[in-house]
Amino acid sequence: MDEYKWYPDDYQMHSQPRQPDKSMIVYQPPRKQRKSRPWLVAMVTALITSLVCTGAFTAFLFTPVLQNQIGKLASGSAIIYRDGSDMRNKVDVSGLINQPVSADGKTPLSVVDIARQVGPAVVGIINKTQVNGFLNQTVDQGSGSGIIISADGYIVTNNHVVEGASEVKVILSNKEEYSARLIGADLRTDIAVIKIEASALPTAVLGNSSGVQVGELAVAIGNPLGQELAGSLTTGIISAVNRTIAVDNQEYTLLQTDAAINPGNSGGALVNAYGEVIGINSVKMAANGVEGLGFAIPSDIAKPVINDLIEHGYVQGRPLIGLVGRNITADMSRYYKMPEGIYVIELEPFSGAELGGIKPGDVIVKCNGTAIKTVNELNAIRDQHKAGDTVTLTVSRNGSETDIPVKLTEEKPAADNGRSNNSGGRLPGNGFYFNR
Repeated sequence: MDEYKWYPDDYQMHSQPRQPDKSMIVYQPPRKQRKSRPWLVAMVTALITSLVCTGAFTAFLFTPVLQNQIGKLASGSAIIYRDGSDMRNKVDVSGLINQPVSADGKTPLSVVDIARQVGPAVVGIINKTQVNGFLNQTVDQGSGSGIIISADGYIVTNNHVVEGASEVKVILSNKEEYSARLIGADLRTDIAVIKIEASALPTAVLGNSSGVQVGELAVAIGNPLGQELAGSLTTGIISAVNRTIAVDNQEYTLLQTDAAINPGNSGGALVNAYGEVIGINSVKMAANGVEGLGFAIPSDIAKPVINDLIEHGYVQGRPLIGLVGRNITADMSRYYKMPEGIYVIELEPFSGAELGGIKPGDVIVKCNGTAIKTVNELNAIRDQHKAGDTVTLTVSRNGSETDIPVKLTEEKPAADNGRSNNSGGRLPGNGFYFNR
């Protein structure tokens, strides 16, 4: 009622009936009489009769097809999608997708069967951290999802879901809660493995993502926005494969899907039509007017990482230069009067970079003779080698360039699990973020 505006005259009582206002007279010209046209009436009648007959004939031909499709939809599921702020009913087209039997004889499942088969293997994960203070409380830092991959309690999730946790809680689909311990985490792929002490757990099958094609069915299962919406399932398609996305200055190669992926879905399952996990949900594009841009870590990238984390606690054999650097852009180069390249901030003790003679303040401008300007370009060359190989870094120091051979060592997790040889800081304005 606060927004309603009224005026006294609306409710004022008059002792005498109001007289019509004659201060303005509106002229209305007389209407012309239209001539009767019987031939036009006959033509319209004939046209309507023709349309009715054509419609009846078409309905007679296509009624069996329509009844068949309606029967499929009735036996399938009519679901509700949310597109931004607009809520409207749509028909679930997944039942109409002609997904063939796979080359190895696997039969495609309905979305309902996928939910029944994979849903129980998707869990909720709560990241707890210790808050130093008078009471030294443990508080919830964030939540995400995970996938049970073994009946004895190994669970795969995202590194950013469990990063910085002093305690990790796992909530199963049946609401049972367990404390989990961290087996290993990998910042470069955003994969982590945790373990709970349980047995006979439902598990999901990690499929092969290398054969995934654009347009295939994609089903996302997870816990968006926390445990209140645990076990939520959304459907869509694979929108693209091998997308290179930069998040927090780290590049990832991901599957793109339009299945809804929201905060809390991180670590959950992206499932194909055969009930196999082909991706681990991880990243969402956030920008005004942007919807349907979610990303998942391909299973073929995740599987060897998972195996190494379980067996060794880290990914073996990765080459390490051993420095922390920052990109010197063209603008920074002009302002600070130094060359474009990688400014060395810090060196890891006893690393190949330190032992080879790299110093803080050096600017790396080449690797093996190839000009480089960013940490990602340096890492791309580094990853073409293995631990024990030697690369030549050209550095600018005191106005002159020097070639320094650096022997690559094996990358192992640091004690604080929070350091990498990437330039720090979030990439400004790229719009991608982890669904913590």
